[in-house]
Formats: sequence, structure tokens, C-alpha cells
Amino acid sequence: MRKRSTAVGLAVALLAALVSSVAVAGPTGKPVSSADGNSQAIGSRVLPQKLSKKRMTPAALEVTTRLSNPVAANGVPVPTTDVRVDFDRSTRIFTKGVPRCDAAKLQNASTEVALQKCGRARIGKGTARALLPVGQQVFVVKQRVTAFNGRPKGRKPVVLLHTYGTEPIQTALVLVGTVRNYYKQGFGPRLDVEVPLIAGGAGALTYFNVKIDKKYRFKGKRRSYIYAKCPKNKRLKTRSVFKFLDGQVTKPVYRQRCRHR
Repeated sequence: MRKRSTAVGLAVALLAALVSSVAVAGPTGKPVSSADGNSQAIGSRVLPQKLSKKRMTPAALEVTTRLSNPVAANGVPVPTTDVRVDFDRSTRIFTKGVPRCDAAKLQNASTEVALQKCGRARIGKGTARALLPVGQQVFVVKQRVTAFNGRPKGRKPVVLLHTYGTEPIQTALVLVGTVRNYYKQGFGPRLDVEVPLIAGGAGALTYFNVKIDKKYRFKGKRRSYIYAKCPKNKRLKTRSVFKFLDGQVTKPVYRQRCRHR
């Protein structure tokens, strides 16, 4: 009877993870699988869809990732450790005049405390989901995502992605992303993200969504953290590399249609 109730509890937890992810999921491309059974997808949307053909204009950027592993014994995927995303060369970021936050201030902090310490550096927000096994049960941990402008590494801009959840288990993570100008093969900004392990690698982030939409004034002019234009072919492309704890990788891609203004 105990084994049956445990199995039912696991099934309910995994079903809740799936339903909650579908309910809030942003658009993603076709999932790509690795040898360990992980199935990874990514989506990257520039908003609005209608953009200037020639001139970089203020915009927002929404990034969504989804991870699953249908062959894992407990349904928990092998956790992600590093992510690299190359965005279309028709996008760029602008950080001058944006307040900065130290990553140390966000460690083990709730969303409210993080905003108290670094609210002026906030550049976006979103939601996340994680699967965390505890004993024989797997819990779905819902998290709030808050994006902050971090202190540069060298001259490279840094994006801090703070996640925090309390139900059913309290978790707090800080993902550190470094941006550099790649500008090869039709791509522009490159984002490298370090993903901390959950419970030493027992848990895994299965859904992550963040929208960067910071608008502000700098030197008397209206500025945007994200700028974009719609190229001649009306396509904005994104490619990525996800590395997992066991060394396996996936390389999902995404393409977005845009329109000329």
C-alpha cells in the first residue's frame, strides 16, 4: 500500500509539473534529445514583432526553455550546468546608465529581499519550475524569476537571473550570465550562463522563462536594455548549447518571424 501511494504521489507531482509548465510556457522550438534521454527546447522572442527594417529600435526579449527526460527513473532530467545562447545579429543590448547589482547580494535571498537590495537594477522578470526529489517523492517547485543588471566581468555585461520559490520547498538560485559580442555566422550577442546545481544535482530546472523589457532615461534620452530590427528575410534566429551534469549536450535552435514597420 505504501509503495502504491508513493507511486501515485510521484505521478501526481510529475503531472503537476507538466500541466503548470504548459499553462505558462512561452513558445519554444523543436526539442532536441541527448544520449542521456534529456529533451531540451528553447524559444526566443523579440517584441514587438513589427520592427524597423534598418534602424535598431527599443524592444523586449523573452527567452523560454523546457527540459524533460521521459526515460529517467523518477522523471527528473539530468540537470543543466551551462547554457550558451547566440542571438540574431539584428539584436543588441545597451547597459549604459543602468544601475548594477552584486551577485552576492542575491544569494539565499527571497524575491522581496532581492528587490529591496537591487530593485533599481531590475531589468525583467519571469517564472520557473524545478523538480526536486525528496525521499521517494518528487516535488514541483514553482519559482519567481527576477532579472538584474550585474557588474560587468571585464568589459562584458552581466545578467543576473534570480529565482526563488517557497512551495512546497524553499529554493533560491542565482544564474550568472555573461554577454559578449560574437557577431559571426549571422549572430550577434552571445550569452553564457552558469547554472547552479539544485540539491547537489539531484534536482533540475525543467522550465525557465524570463522577459527582459527594461526602459529608462539616460543623458536626457529614452533608452532600452534591448534593441532590435527586422532583417530583410524577416527572420530572427537563435541557437544554443545546453551542457548537462553528465557531460552530454543538446543544441536546440529557434526561429522567429518578424514584420517590417
